[in-house]
Amino acid sequence: MKRREAIALVASTAVQALAPRVSRPANAPGSPRSPGEIRAGVVPSDTSFAYGDVRRYGMTVTGAPSDNTAALQRCLNASAGSATVTIPGADAAYQLTGRVTAPPGTVISLGNGATLRWVATAPVTTALLGATCRPGIEIMQGDFRLTGNGRLVGPSAGAYVGNEIGILCLGQSATALRSGIAITDGVELSGWGSRAIAMQFVSDVQVQGIKISKCGYAGMQFLSCRRGRIQSNHVGEIGPGTAGNAYGISCTHDSRNYAADPNAAADGRNAANPFCIDFDVAYNTVYDIPLWVGVDFHGAYDCHARNNTVFNCRHGITMQGSSGAAGSFGGENNEVTSNSVTTRRQNGDPTTVTAVPRLGISVNGGAQVRQRGVTVRGNTIDGFGDSVHTSFALQHSNTSAVDISSNRVSDWRGYGCYSANSEGVISDNVFGAVADTTGTACIFVAIGGNLKILRNRHTVAGGRAALYGLYINTPADPPFVIQGNDFSAATVQAYAGRNGSRLSPAQIVGGRPG
Repeated sequence: MKRREAIALVASTAVQALAPRVSRPANAPGSPRSPGEIRAGVVPSDTSFAYGDVRRYGMTVTGAPSDNTAALQRCLNASAGSATVTIPGADAAYQLTGRVTAPPGTVISLGNGATLRWVATAPVTTALLGATCRPGIEIMQGDFRLTGNGRLVGPSAGAYVGNEIGILCLGQSATALRSGIAITDGVELSGWGSRAIAMQFVSDVQVQGIKISKCGYAGMQFLSCRRGRIQSNHVGEIGPGTAGNAYGISCTHDSRNYAADPNAAADGRNAANPFCIDFDVAYNTVYDIPLWVGVDFHGAYDCHARNNTVFNCRHGITMQGSSGAAGSFGGENNEVTSNSVTTRRQNGDPTTVTAVPRLGISVNGGAQVRQRGVTVRGNTIDGFGDSVHTSFALQHSNTSAVDISSNRVSDWRGYGCYSANSEGVISDNVFGAVADTTGTACIFVAIGGNLKILRNRHTVAGGRAALYGLYINTPADPPFVIQGNDFSAATVQAYAGRNGSRLSPAQIVGGRPG
């Protein structure tokens, strides 16, 4: 070798030695085992795929159907807290046969068109309300996120299977909550025999921009949960239900032994199984639940149902007291505002609901603990109530500091607004034409209470006017303030008592009942 060439070679070698080494990105295909894989004791099946890619751990959509349950579990265990679990799309379907568990720090991203399809579920030791569960994904300790335009499909579309749940998360108690759950941005769940999503004793929940359909009992149900944001979802086609119940979105609790809890009456927020606290259920579309309720709260504290649209549900929105052993207890500081509830279907066709009663919006409290400080304002209620007076377009009983204002009621039967044992204001509501004139009253005060009834009016077209504008069933109760109402379209503007008399226009407009 010539001396000049030798010097150049030495120089080149020195430059290479000084240059920084370019290493493979930590998550590049072909990478060795990650710290997460080593920690979880997971050996990848195919290292040509990046960390977190389910195919790295043996999940496949090719050839004959295969059970991917164990492979997905390996991926979740290896990726929690270190890599996003990615499930490729392109209309790929991955078959599973039982529960997978999500450790803390799990993030799952569904590719466009990706489907996790459970062809079977199996009972596990986890119990909800005393019954064993059959979950698809069980979130073990919180800190979980699921996102993407893919689907989680259960094996039981249109059938009821007890506690078969798509995504399940259970905390230990009201003082030992799981936290940090987000299911967002296009995820679809369908075909689960009980609930698509169920959570108990969980805080900081976000369910936003997802779709749920064809589940047996409920779209999503939260029990004794805190700080939930349930927004901009589509939930429908829920049934056949069980025990006469089915729900689109339900915020509830375990009511067993509630009346015996010393904190139930003193401060229900501190009960062992409290009502849900600080839930915002907003901008959702709920449809086709002819058996029971679109949006439901069995007791609530600091909760809001706002700007939701409910179609073709037997009951539109109920934010009431609870049931069972908690049936005499109500919550506090709740709102039902700017919602639209109609018995019609989304395309405008007539309802498929055949049974009564049919409640549009109900905010009843409990006989022992009233619902305190509840607002029902700016809602549109269409097609509810019945002519035998077992249900109403708008209902409130056992409430205090209630505000029923600026609602619009149309195509209703029986009573447009029913009140019993309540204190507060009924004002500025508009009652349109009735669907059936039999025994109708725009506002019916059944018993008790202390109310201001102000500036309400009845507007009709085509002769479908209510029989009564205002009917006060018990005029001997403390006098109500009745001012500025216009019930002139009704056959009888106002009437006091079962055997009482009509109130004069002066009493309706500017006075109190005599």
